[in-house]
Amino acid sequence: MMLWEPRLPRGISAVGETSRDRLGPVAFTLVEVMVVISIIGLLLAILLPSMARSRENARAVLCRGNLVEWGRGMFVYADLHRGWLPYEDRGEEALGRFCWFDVMKDIFNTATIPESVRACPTVLRSDPEREESYRMNSKLAETNPNSEHYLPYRRLNTLARPGQTVLLFDGDVGGGRVSFKGRWRVRGDDVNYRHNDATNILFADWHVEMFRTHVVREKSIRNAPLVWQPEDMGPWNADPKGR
Repeated sequence: MMLWEPRLPRGISAVGETSRDRLGPVAFTLVEVMVVISIIGLLLAILLPSMARSRENARAVLCRGNLVEWGRGMFVYADLHRGWLPYEDRGEEALGRFCWFDVMKDIFNTATIPESVRACPTVLRSDPEREESYRMNSKLAETNPNSEHYLPYRRLNTLARPGQTVLLFDGDVGGGRVSFKGRWRVRGDDVNYRHNDATNILFADWHVEMFRTHVVREKSIRNAPLVWQPEDMGPWNADPKGR
């Protein structure tokens, strides 16, 4: 005969079984489910933008590599043409002026520009057939024959600051016509900042740099230290209506 029997906590039997075990699987309450859903939603809200920025940063690196390849092509072209750069845009083939984008086919020795180089990967992601995304700085030359600064082609050795002079850049796409030329302006800027509010620029000494939107503005507003218009093309206008 047992003189003393241990007292067990309420809900626990002598064999270690709880009342909850006897009742079978326990469901989550509505409040618990809502808390879990809220936590998952919060984590997604934090992680998804970060993942999107990371993917865009990766595409920006590929875009930078594309401009390096374009720079190599431009270097070869200039070397074959006594230092002259190709023409800035399409539309004047009848005058023997062929756009820089099109003459690069001969430089790359291909029937078409290689897809891996042709355009910015961010642009190709939404429009795989798009041709233009990189533009040539239209202020390197002057194609208006009535201008006192008429100069349809630019020779590299006439650039006083090639390491600061913009040659090609990430440009806007779409619009009424395909364009392979452009420039920075205070309003109606042709530069596109598709890489997390940043853009890639190829300079006339063949190096490539990335700049944030506000940095491009600060460095371009006075045409220095980012040089869009060489000194021999007259006074710089940062806010023109046209070209």
